[in-house]
Amino acid sequence: MKKNHLKNEKSYYLQQHASNPINWFPWGEKAIEKAKKENKIIILSIGYSSCHWCHVMEKETFQNEIIAKQMNKNFISIKVDREERPDIDNIYMDAIQYMGIQGGWPLNIFLLPNLKPFYGGTYFNPNQWYGILNSISDAYDKNQEEFIKSSKKFTEDLRKSNEERYGSDNQYSIKSLVYELKLKFDYEYGGINKVQKFPMSNMWNSLLYYSISNKEKDIFNHIIYTVDKIIEGGIYDQIRGGFFRYSTDNKWEIPHFEKMLYDNGLILELLSNIYSITKDKKYQLIIDDTFEWIINDMTGEDGSFFSSIDADSEGEEGKFYLWDYNELKKILNKNEFLYAEKVFNISKNKEFGNQIILKRKFEKNDNIDLFKKIKQKLIIARKSRVNPVIDKKIILSWNSILLKGLICCYQSLGNKKYLELALKNADFLIKNFLNKKNLKRIFQSEINAFIDDYAHTISAFIKLYEVSKNKRYLDIARNLTEDSIKLFYNEDEKLFNFNGSRNEKLIANKIEIFDNVIPSSNSVMFNNLLLLGKYFDDKLYQNIYNGMSFELKKFLNNYEYLSNWIYTNQINQTGINEIQIINNENEQNNILKEINSWYAPNKILSINSLKNLKSDKKPSFIICRNYVCSEPLNNLKSLKNKIIAKLES
Repeated sequence: MKKNHLKNEKSYYLQQHASNPINWFPWGEKAIEKAKKENKIIILSIGYSSCHWCHVMEKETFQNEIIAKQMNKNFISIKVDREERPDIDNIYMDAIQYMGIQGGWPLNIFLLPNLKPFYGGTYFNPNQWYGILNSISDAYDKNQEEFIKSSKKFTEDLRKSNEERYGSDNQYSIKSLVYELKLKFDYEYGGINKVQKFPMSNMWNSLLYYSISNKEKDIFNHIIYTVDKIIEGGIYDQIRGGFFRYSTDNKWEIPHFEKMLYDNGLILELLSNIYSITKDKKYQLIIDDTFEWIINDMTGEDGSFFSSIDADSEGEEGKFYLWDYNELKKILNKNEFLYAEKVFNISKNKEFGNQIILKRKFEKNDNIDLFKKIKQKLIIARKSRVNPVIDKKIILSWNSILLKGLICCYQSLGNKKYLELALKNADFLIKNFLNKKNLKRIFQSEINAFIDDYAHTISAFIKLYEVSKNKRYLDIARNLTEDSIKLFYNEDEKLFNFNGSRNEKLIANKIEIFDNVIPSSNSVMFNNLLLLGKYFDDKLYQNIYNGMSFELKKFLNNYEYLSNWIYTNQINQTGINEIQIINNENEQNNILKEINSWYAPNKILSINSLKNLKSDKKPSFIICRNYVCSEPLNNLKSLKNKIIAKLES
């Protein structure tokens, strides 16, 4: 079979389109210069390997010979993997939204040869797409001036500063934003009252800290209720572990079946925080099962983490994960099936076509041994099925998100298996990314890292220093921060550009502000600078942090999309506890492990372990805030009472 220009690309997503009859190009000078030379419109199509509707459009539309003939004759067609090039995706996703179209993937957008956009959309069926191709081709031949005029307007919108786009003169308090968000709570099914529901772990993490530090028990209870609904629902793989990307219904029952590395890293962080507070064993069970799935399916022998698992197998969404009622009765004996009916909420009513999605009821008298036996039988049965494809692309920022999640699990649960995998991954990142002259985004790729890669990696290595007190990790975080400031910091906007000075210059300069499923790169840097400013007493970091804090006030109008900013702001407002520990060297690990197991995001630790300190001498703890230090405390209980905020019972 003849292949197009994507045949030598490393991206699994691009390879999926390499055999299309469309003459696809990868993003680059070759395609862009060809468009300019031939004065042809560029079709820019962006997606990713585990995207279900990307597969549908590839199969139905991009394999259509008639459509391919039209595209090859009148357009230059470029395919982009959004996971490789989030910079391109960010800009043209913004353009779609300026056109009044809801964003999503696949993203298909029409550009003039100068890369300025004038029209686009997401998924198109073959008839829609063919009609659009004909309309645009005919209109372009007759009146190019209208296209130029339209593209100029959208490009001007893209080039506006963040203050011009989103700035507001209204003064919002955090309390008023929380109140507005509470009005959106879904008190029946958990989460926010929407039809499609994403876990939004970062938002619940932010509200978790807010609820405890402000003694807002109703918010805390809603977070717990939401997380319980998530872990009991179909959005969680009840057999194998790991979370799907989102639920397509408001009950968390019917998932979109792709599994993303970053979702699972962020959810592990949230679950570990909740376990630290509640000590409820069900969260430990979910963490353990998700960890086992990560080890078995998502981890390379070298400690790297893969990016995603496809939603589809054998051309059908979710086929690998779905069950038939009679199939379950055959796999399980009578006693097992009766218990499974109850614990997995199985009924003959079908939720997904003619299939059953397993959900879970947690009860205090759960028969754990029987549950494990049932699960093992279903895992074995599922192994005989065709597995969905794993995209083994190794993305720096996503690896760092999961790395941080694992460290949080170790802090919370104290199980060394989490730390061992985290350290193995950290070693992989140091060897294959951080020791290189130019930081890359993807393993064995020439694409330079973006600010999100720097930000999440800094965050993970600060967290790794917390549990190890190995200064090497803190130095790595500081060096990456220095590079971030040199390469990405925008003096005018007091924020970090998404593209750095080493990256390709695009038609607009994206500055990522709003938190979404993943916290924004700027909000992560905001947190990094606060912590590193304290660790090193660094005035530059503190000044940049203060500048970002001032900018934040201009955009403060929606908690949901500023949750990580507000989380960091709250930590700063409540005060960071700088804890100095003076102890016998032999006691260091136990003391560190105990303190890290507490839910106390507003702390940093420095340890002074003295070899000559007598073993019977009690350790002492000094708490400092903003250069003012307390009297020494001589036991962990007193320290805990001083730094841990508690909800009223």
